[in-house]
Amino acid sequence: MSNKVDKQLEKNMLIIFNGLKKMQSDMEEKKYQKHWDVRVFPFTLLEGLSSFTKADLDDIRKKLDIKKASSLKKSELIALLAERIPSNLENIVSLWDFERFNILTTIARNRGQIIAPDIEPNEIEYFRDTGLIFTGSFEGKKLLAVPNDLIESIIALDHNMNIKAMVSRNTEWIKLTNGLLYYYGTLSLSNLLKMLESHTKTKINVREYLEVIYDANTYRKENYSNEAGYSTLVVTEPKEVLQEHQARQTVSYYPFTKQQLVTAGEPFFVERNINYTQLVNFLIQKFEINKVEADQIVQECVYATRIGHGPNEILKYLSNQFEFDSLETVQALMDKVVQLMNNTRQWFLKGYTPAELSAQEKKQLMPLPTAKPNNSNSDKVVKIGRNVPCPCGSGEKYKKCCGR
Repeated sequence: MSNKVDKQLEKNMLIIFNGLKKMQSDMEEKKYQKHWDVRVFPFTLLEGLSSFTKADLDDIRKKLDIKKASSLKKSELIALLAERIPSNLENIVSLWDFERFNILTTIARNRGQIIAPDIEPNEIEYFRDTGLIFTGSFEGKKLLAVPNDLIESIIALDHNMNIKAMVSRNTEWIKLTNGLLYYYGTLSLSNLLKMLESHTKTKINVREYLEVIYDANTYRKENYSNEAGYSTLVVTEPKEVLQEHQARQTVSYYPFTKQQLVTAGEPFFVERNINYTQLVNFLIQKFEINKVEADQIVQECVYATRIGHGPNEILKYLSNQFEFDSLETVQALMDKVVQLMNNTRQWFLKGYTPAELSAQEKKQLMPLPTAKPNNSNSDKVVKIGRNVPCPCGSGEKYKKCCGR
């Protein structure tokens, strides 16, 4: 009876799973059609907004933080947005980094349209929500476009020194933030700001900084915040990371250079040191997989190391990926894994590798070096006669005083 119930439950779960899969597929198809529907190019801002649904227009309204407009009819909302978007142009881009700014100005300089680069659906949604960049298909090509009546204003931004300075500042903030969180995992806001000010050599306006980071995460989710502070996206237990940091109060955070942090702050950055590369090559040679597959597996090993898993747990993961032909293969593999683990920068260790931290601890425990003999006259040993007065000033002979 129990077996029959289990089979029916399994069947029902499969139906639900397939239903959810179909629903997700339909939603993605619907979104694709919305993004890349056939559009007439060129177009005005009014024409572009008129092609949006009321829900799309409400998203733009919320993005622009327009108050008391939720009850407007579609036609009224279109008219309001057509008025507000041009006047809010500088405010919108004042939160952007060079990546988004360059996409916008490149479109404008290319007569208002470019072939769409390879960007994620949520990034497309972000641009559409600004009311500045529209998407569509024309003659079989996917295009990103700006309305004709905004082209000159957008190009003028490229000559606006205040805007360029803000975009440069935002780019630095975003990359340094992502780099710091890549290596340290989680940081309290106060610590994060302190480190940013140390690297930028400037006092940071907290409100402006939070607005920039929030907007950057709307475009491309790379970190998140909660009561623990700010964390890189793959940290699942930020409180645990902070507890490990606090448990090592005598250990300072690893002193990364500004360039190291900026490099680590690039989208999809992975630090591939020599031990990382050696394990990738070992997997390719021993298990006949391609470089992309090997790289993904090693990334999982690095992630497991960063969240505190030990060699046995990583070996268990690898045994699910491969069939080992001998104990020698297992031993050779584990040698490479242990080397990788010892040289992986870990969140719990404040950005240090275990090897670096071990070397630092050994250095602190080293005995003091033996003083080398000094040949100066002041350090020469003087032999005192036993019958001469004692140098201590007692009046006694040396043999009866300090020379006993």
